Amino acid sequence: MIFSLARRNLLPSWFAVLSISTVLALLFAVAPVCRAQANQAPAAQVQEAQNNELDDVLGGLSAEAMSNDSGPAGIIPVQKGFNVSLGTSSQHDSSNGWSSILTPNVAYRLNRYISVDAGVPMYLYINIDANVGTKAKPVYKYISKKDAFGDTSLSLHGDATAWMIDYNGTLSLGLPSGNTDYGLGAGQVTYNINNHFEKSMGLFAPDLEFGFGDTSTLVNQRILKSYIAVGPMAHFQAGTSVDLPWRMSFEAELYEELPLDKNLVYSTTGKGKKKVTTSINIDPAEDNGFLTSLDIPLSRHVTMSGFYNRSLRDHDDVGGFSFTFLLKAPPQPPKVPF
Repeated sequence: MIFSLARRNLLPSWFAVLSISTVLALLFAVAPVCRAQANQAPAAQVQEAQNNELDDVLGGLSAEAMSNDSGPAGIIPVQKGFNVSLGTSSQHDSSNGWSSILTPNVAYRLNRYISVDAGVPMYLYINIDANVGTKAKPVYKYISKKDAFGDTSLSLHGDATAWMIDYNGTLSLGLPSGNTDYGLGAGQVTYNINNHFEKSMGLFAPDLEFGFGDTSTLVNQRILKSYIAVGPMAHFQAGTSVDLPWRMSFEAELYEELPLDKNLVYSTTGKGKKKVTTSINIDPAEDNGFLTSLDIPLSRHVTMSGFYNRSLRDHDDVGGFSFTFLLKAPPQPPKVPF
């Protein structure tokens, strides 16, 4: 800036020649102020433009749109482009003990309305109720299995806002990459359609969702249960998320999974697969209860989470913790005043 002003004042004129010393003195005196103003103005304009662009993007996205069933916000990018995440979790199921799960995920946002993602759970360690005897004289006991895969999930998400209510619709497909003998796969291509409605009310964001599909494994994938039901079933969920200090987020939900016909159940705690022939209201594939989660950002790229699921129907408890690593950090939302 000093050199540009000097060039402008060192024009071939008698005024510049006579006052060159005065001009240079003034330039040196005001240079720090000019430099600060020159740097601050573009930075402020760029920041304002970025904030306006981000507000425009976030205005059409719900909290559900920035996350998915596998983990906290940020797995699905807010702005157009790719994101890669890796989740590592340890969970304890009261029916079969501890398991360790690795969940890589790849996501891509086409625009503010459409995004896709794909992920597959990898069981680094899990207890399986297996036959250690013979076929004629079976003896079942828990044995540990390592490096086993679950079913791969592919999801298409659509986001919209109307009448101050955020909507997220998800169509998910499950590919049979999981082992049915271990109770980790459905053994066939499965699907699920989910509708999520959410209303932001300051610190709280009540939500309601319902859907239909033919498997339980594509519902609430953050907590992996010890069984997979295959057959037509509806699911319902209602609850709220709460914004906490230091960008933490807490979520509590009540849920119901209701089979609409006979189901085939694959379980890590059963003795192989079994055909369910009971009536709908006592079908063992039915489940209801509540689930909670707490997300604590350790940095923009790492989130630590705790989760707990209580099945009221099966009298089963699943709890654990996880770390989610993001290649692309999500934009910083406004701080919650406290």
